[in-house]
Amino acid sequence: MDEQKFKSGFAVLAGLPNAGKSTLLNALAGGLLSAVTNKPQTTRQNILAISEGNNYQIVFVDTPGFLKPQYKLQQTMADCVNRAVNEEADVVLFLVDASAENALNSQLIEKLKHVFCPIFLVLNKIDLVKDNAVLDTLQTRVEAELKITKTFRISAAKKQGTTMLLETVAQALPVSPAYFPKGQWTDRFERFYAAEFIREQLFQLYQKEIPYSTYVEIEKFTEDLGAKNFIRANIHVERDSQKPIIIGKGGSMIAKLREKSQKRIEEFLGKKYRVELNVVVSPNWRNDTSKLEQFGYIQKDEQ
Repeated sequence: MDEQKFKSGFAVLAGLPNAGKSTLLNALAGGLLSAVTNKPQTTRQNILAISEGNNYQIVFVDTPGFLKPQYKLQQTMADCVNRAVNEEADVVLFLVDASAENALNSQLIEKLKHVFCPIFLVLNKIDLVKDNAVLDTLQTRVEAELKITKTFRISAAKKQGTTMLLETVAQALPVSPAYFPKGQWTDRFERFYAAEFIREQLFQLYQKEIPYSTYVEIEKFTEDLGAKNFIRANIHVERDSQKPIIIGKGGSMIAKLREKSQKRIEEFLGKKYRVELNVVVSPNWRNDTSKLEQFGYIQKDEQ
């Protein structure tokens, strides 16, 4: 490795909910690091995924989808986006769902006007767009509003165009030593991903407001014990009426949730686990500063 030519930095993924940021992060990182569902606002915190080559280390940052905050949890999500774009980014990947009717948001574009690093426009889900004129029009609209360094047309789900995007991001980074040790994949611990994958399955299995009202707390996490690897998680909900919905008739729904969560965790961590789930009512936790601090969404120095 030539240290004088080695490049390292942060590439921040920003876009509206459901633009495909988490899918792209997983494609670029080469694994299922970020929870992915077909529902918006699945990502609540910034998630880092590290991609390495002979002469580069890219730290990709998956941010929550940009939205106008309606409660305190959403405000913390918006703060995650602002902090990543304005303070951490060496490159911003502005991800746009090219297949969506309302693909652009004027408030997000206005925020990106104040970014000082290069911005790559990434038109995603092009496999769902039959007319290239739609892509041309969308690209022209964005490039008229923002100083775009380069535009990419990709399908993150099919990994179409992602290799070129990866290579171009690497070239755009500053010359710098690596930020993380070689071989490290993310900055998060196994407990975090266990909680994320349980929450991912909540989004997959439950409808309407239920997934958005839940927080997954890992109460116990033991491993390296062979067949005795064990995870106990508390699923926090906001109202008493939500608890029986999570559990289901005769415990059927929570059994399905446990089964699917356990499979997802085992696939990611490469070990067998016994997962135990419990449902706890924490009234209005999404607007409770003390709960948001307890759950790690707010740091004391951010209040």
